[in-house]
Amino acid sequence: MTSTTGAPPQSVPAQGRDDAYGYDVERVDPRAPEQMGPGTAGRPRRRRPWVRWALFALSFLCLAAAAIALYFFVILPLGFGTSLVAFTAALVPVAIVLAAVWWIDRYTPQPRMSLVSAFAWGAIGSVLLTLWFGGFFTAWITPSQTDQLIDSFLGAVVQAPVVEEAMKSAGLLFLLVWGRRYIAGPIDGVVYAALIGGGFAFTENILYFGSSFHQAQAAGEVEVFWQTFFLRGLLSPFAHVSFTALCGLGLGIAAERRSLMLYFGLGVGGLSLGMVLHALWNGSTFFLPVDPEAPLAGFLRYYVTVQVPIFVLLVAIVLFLRLREKRILRRQLSEYGRAGWFSPAEVELLVSMRRRRRAERWAARHGAVARMAMRHLIRSSVALGMERHSVLFGKATVKTRARERELLEAITADRRLIGSLTAPVVRS
Repeated sequence: MTSTTGAPPQSVPAQGRDDAYGYDVERVDPRAPEQMGPGTAGRPRRRRPWVRWALFALSFLCLAAAAIALYFFVILPLGFGTSLVAFTAALVPVAIVLAAVWWIDRYTPQPRMSLVSAFAWGAIGSVLLTLWFGGFFTAWITPSQTDQLIDSFLGAVVQAPVVEEAMKSAGLLFLLVWGRRYIAGPIDGVVYAALIGGGFAFTENILYFGSSFHQAQAAGEVEVFWQTFFLRGLLSPFAHVSFTALCGLGLGIAAERRSLMLYFGLGVGGLSLGMVLHALWNGSTFFLPVDPEAPLAGFLRYYVTVQVPIFVLLVAIVLFLRLREKRILRRQLSEYGRAGWFSPAEVELLVSMRRRRRAERWAARHGAVARMAMRHLIRSSVALGMERHSVLFGKATVKTRARERELLEAITADRRLIGSLTAPVVRS
């Protein structure tokens, strides 16, 4: 990485500003300084880290208690052997989902703890709440006089889409309440929603695979289990992911635009569309013709003609958002580059995954600390560009100004550390 030693070149301080760092350079606002502005001088907030840690501990304890309850009341009745087989089979689709989420998230990576929390909410919290509220909702929508077919239809096409998608999307709301920096754009919303949906599908698959394994043992035909594994594990690993991703996409767009009205409109709109697609997926089994000689033929035709195009469209949207992130990062970091924070070569390095890996390998030759500093510098620079893009849509505040200062200071500190570890002590 070029120009890693020392500080950025001296910049011209903004007029009427006295918020210098106190070392190296005055902080300047690249492009549109009147938009960023110094912000309104508000009362300084006292930082209470123990509050955040207390909330984190409380959330962890709640999820742990939910996991214990889920195991004893839902998974354990399947039997140890059956639950072990179901758990092993469920690892296949969830591995596919996690690999896809890793690829989407690696360009602007999110904190690992928040990613794990999102998956845990999907696999534990949302499942337990679905089981809890599902029974009440089903009793509410079921007429007094009904039969088994109507009960099955209402449960699959009405109750499951409404309750499951609402409980999964509650995890996205918790992330927004916890901190807007977790969901700051469309890709962030899709990543967290995909993890929540993948976690929910993981637990649900354990239940389905366990039930199917019991049926296969009772009938003495292993085809029953493998058919369920084929349909849920291989054909539809992204079903729940796609449904929840629509709500995450809407909330991510609203977070980027910093609009309360968009939070409500796009959030509810994405949630409703996810419910509709979920109902369409579950309802297909009630309307498709069944051929006794080829029971899966009708479903496969429906899958290819309806579900595959929907999935391809969603994949195209994600790919477009990935390319859009790259353009945004190049544009915003170039503005900082013109202010003296990055050289043109560094901007090209930061927007290219291949060059990022090359820079980390170069730093790794000087030790693990240098590699960690390089990785932190890259992530801080990426966060700086994406944060500025989001700020340009809204009104600057003391909090956004402090966040920018924090990232710029981190970048400067990482430059110094990398320079001190890689510069030769004696000239060769």
